[in-house]
Amino acid sequence: MPIELILSPIMRPVVRAKALVFHPHRRASRYIPTILELPENVSEYAVRHRFGSGSKIYDVYDTKAEGSGANGSTNHNDKLFWFVRSRSVKGAYKMYSSDITGTGIDGADEPVAAVRAGLRSNVLLIRAPEVPASELGWHVLNHRVDAIDSYRVFELADGHTYQWTTQGKFLERVHNLGEKESEVRERIGEVIPAGHAGFNLKIDETKMCRELALSTALCSYIDHWNTRYSVGGIYLASQPLVPMVRWKRE
Repeated sequence: MPIELILSPIMRPVVRAKALVFHPHRRASRYIPTILELPENVSEYAVRHRFGSGSKIYDVYDTKAEGSGANGSTNHNDKLFWFVRSRSVKGAYKMYSSDITGTGIDGADEPVAAVRAGLRSNVLLIRAPEVPASELGWHVLNHRVDAIDSYRVFELADGHTYQWTTQGKFLERVHNLGEKESEVRERIGEVIPAGHAGFNLKIDETKMCRELALSTALCSYIDHWNTRYSVGGIYLASQPLVPMVRWKRE
């Protein structure tokens, strides 16, 4: 049983309290930053639940590859990456790459990254052939709010601050963070939800590697965008307005 199910009765009040603590800052931080829109010609990846696995495995496909489309490839073997959920922790996933399969002990697959979504989300980037060595290691995603929106914020070795927004689900590289009107938000990525099947990620790979973009997007998908509190969705997810009614033969 995932540990979140056991902790849920305790953590739900914590989620509500955290949202309440951030509310005064939201009202006291009114300003209009400069927005630089996402370019049109960027990479796009489809992240989809693997059929028969529930939410335990997500496969990642390049939507612009030959034989692929907006929902990915019809061939399961065309996946670029896949995320496998931990049996004991609902928000913990390991990310694997098709480029480095069978490289571990006794031919086992070695993970590219370890992802933990929750009140304190983080990504441990372990290995990625095309990623600078300086980006290997821990990346903690913090929760931040202002009068405009709520965010999941993290930093990279290039010295920039990055954030996933709640409204629009954009990935932004932020210049002059918190400097009021001189703040510039450069949009380098965007997530388009695909219902319960997963999501699509658009990313400018000249600004961020796809491994980090995908893994941080998964954190927000699991714990950020699925709750009206913008945090704690793994414990207090929003419920559908119309509950699903199981069909039954009369």
